[in-house]
Amino acid sequence: MPKTRSRDEIRSLFKAKKVPLTHQRLAVYEELSARHDHPSAESLHESLRKDYPSLSLATVYKTLQTLHRMGVVARVDSPTSQARYDAIVETHHHAVCTACGRIRDLFDASLDRLPAPRTPGFAVSGHSVHFHGLCADCAKASGSKTR
Repeated sequence: MPKTRSRDEIRSLFKAKKVPLTHQRLAVYEELSARHDHPSAESLHESLRKDYPSLSLATVYKTLQTLHRMGVVARVDSPTSQARYDAIVETHHHAVCTACGRIRDLFDASLDRLPAPRTPGFAVSGHSVHFHGLCADCAKASGSKTR
């Protein structure tokens, strides 16, 4: 199972990239890495405001953009809401609930080995498979069945 980076690894990465590591940036990363619900910037901001009352939503967005550019977090697009974020950047896939927006990590080696389609004029550098459907809670509420 892939893991997130430690505090020391984050410090080293920021130092190597010559990007200042503020206590707010570290707090955003650590909050994200402690969660497995693929939170939005708004959700992270809400969680962090208790300990960092002066932290602005703009700072959370800018920090997530910086972390994404550095390859430390992945952006996961959701069909039901704003962008969500994931501290696991190794290849993995997602099951996305189209009713509530819940996103679940999927680790499946057979999906990792899917061949890239031939697309003239496009160089594939990686892939992620997203399955869309209903999570168990939403399926139960709607009377549908899940596997």
